[in-house]
Amino acid sequence: MKKAKGRRNNPRILPVAMILGLALVATGWYWSEIRGFYEGALQAASVFFVDSSTPDLLHKAYAAAQKKGGEKFKILIVPGHDGVASGAAFGGLREADLTLAVARELATDFAKDPYIEARLARTDAGYDPELASYFIEHRDDIVAYRASQTAQMQGYLASGDIASNVIVGHNFAPSEVAIKLYGINKWANEQGYDLVLHLHFNDIPRQNRSLPGWPTGFSIYVPEHQFSNAKGSLTVGQAIKKRLLELYRVSTLPQEARSPVEDQELIAIGSNNSLDASSVLIEYSYIYEPLVQQSLVRTQSLTSMAKQTYLGIEDFLIKERYP
Repeated sequence: MKKAKGRRNNPRILPVAMILGLALVATGWYWSEIRGFYEGALQAASVFFVDSSTPDLLHKAYAAAQKKGGEKFKILIVPGHDGVASGAAFGGLREADLTLAVARELATDFAKDPYIEARLARTDAGYDPELASYFIEHRDDIVAYRASQTAQMQGYLASGDIASNVIVGHNFAPSEVAIKLYGINKWANEQGYDLVLHLHFNDIPRQNRSLPGWPTGFSIYVPEHQFSNAKGSLTVGQAIKKRLLELYRVSTLPQEARSPVEDQELIAIGSNNSLDASSVLIEYSYIYEPLVQQSLVRTQSLTSMAKQTYLGIEDFLIKERYP
């Protein structure tokens, strides 16, 4: 019987193998650096085409929290914008200050539920210390994560596996703001949050910024249905909308009238499929509306906005059937 000819018995292969081996050793440091750069991103990468959050998963997480020794249902409250990029402004008011006021009230409301752990991403003192450190210490990981998720999304759009669906156009987030938002998404993935709430006040481009715009009302944005966290987000968004409608009217901007609006571009709710948790972005009103601008009703308005949001989420978590 003839022996099968193996590569190691071919004398012409040996020099080539030695050259390749030396080359790999010489470039080992380079590949180590590349691997390290992407390691953080890969560990927290969100997977396309796999549901990461559904109504059933959210209900199970809340039910598990009710059991003795169970981990609490985790909610991250993100007051939109910050002291550097303060968002919309009108009549001497800044969006960043208004969202923080609502966030504080909302955290107080969630504290009434012993099975919920609600954490503010930002307070009067700035970003949560752990999150602030994360932005600095894991900046390269965040940048790599953003690039990785974006590349995957572009690939799926190009192949037709994901369809482009833009309903409402948005201003592009400045680079540093975008990095923070992707950082929040990555950190929330690693921390295992069940729900992420982004709080905002709306505005619209107009020629004279000293005068109010024409749209009024609240709007709600959720991840587009092709994203992994879409199913749970939509159901939570619907429950919040139902409660907000008890006191406020939905946006008169036609594209927002059918809230919750599915969106592919907002980083806060997981653009490029970058967030595993259910996520809802709420625009409580346009910043120039009287309910915000008039000092006599402002505090009451902000408090009730938080209350209705809390009640909507409690409705979803506790009731057996939802809108």
